[in-house]
Amino acid sequence: MEADLWCMRIVLVLLGFFCVIGLSAWIIQQRGGSAIPYDLAKPVEVIELPGHLLEISALTDVDSNTVACVQDESSTLYMISLKDGRVVAEYPFGGPADMEGLTRVNGDYFALRSDGLVHHLQFRLQESVFLHVVDTFRLDVPNRNIEGLGFDDRSGLVLVSPKDITKGGPTERDERILYAFDPKEPAHPCTAVLKLSLAALTEQAQAKGLAVPMRTTEKGRTVSGLKLRYSSVAVQPSTGHYYLLSAVDRTLLVVDRMGALVDLVALAPGLLPKPEGITFLSNGDLVLSSEGKGSEPVIVRYTLLPTR
Repeated sequence: MEADLWCMRIVLVLLGFFCVIGLSAWIIQQRGGSAIPYDLAKPVEVIELPGHLLEISALTDVDSNTVACVQDESSTLYMISLKDGRVVAEYPFGGPADMEGLTRVNGDYFALRSDGLVHHLQFRLQESVFLHVVDTFRLDVPNRNIEGLGFDDRSGLVLVSPKDITKGGPTERDERILYAFDPKEPAHPCTAVLKLSLAALTEQAQAKGLAVPMRTTEKGRTVSGLKLRYSSVAVQPSTGHYYLLSAVDRTLLVVDRMGALVDLVALAPGLLPKPEGITFLSNGDLVLSSEGKGSEPVIVRYTLLPTR
């Protein structure tokens, strides 16, 4: 009798386990096969940008109807309407430069040049509104090509996502490091806040059944082609997860705050041929931007799905 009770308990535990697994799979299926609260196959808006913003390289939220962006070779802050893609204002703050990163910290903006030079920008009210360069400083990271900035409300730090990999041996080349600096600290020292392993992320993705880009070696072996060269970073408001764009892979990587893989999503090449900008609106909506690559530059908006 006692043995029968134990068997029944084991059966009930297993049934509960498989029900949970099945429910999780159903939730992911309802969300278009994704573990994140967005259906990246169904944007709510696709906004074509003016032709002179062909190389939009970064964006950040301003309010529920507006984003700010920068583009390659121009030290200008553009304010873009999310209703129609119209440029509602332009604020030059320097000469020609390879501007690659942008984030808003309260009312201030931080714009990143690809060589690590950051412009701290503030709006000043005098006879007219203009953008003032409060400070410039260089990020003390070992990378030479840096493309992403993103403000983390939870920590109060500005995240820094390098595009190039760290030089060194196999261990160093496998690392994908996310840095951060305190915008209130005058010296702005950078510290590593998250160290990821490309090999470990690839294994996690394959274990989850996620699609990983593959390539064939000269010897005919099929291996992972995932590069993860970060082009932008943002923090999802409700979960605190890190969302990292890799334009070279046309991939969105999502990890939790400990670095565990949440999702790896291949973005549609026809819609986002070169995705370089990412931000979140106050309501949780996800906004991506893509440079024009044989097509018009676009901003794409995805609605935050309700929690199930």
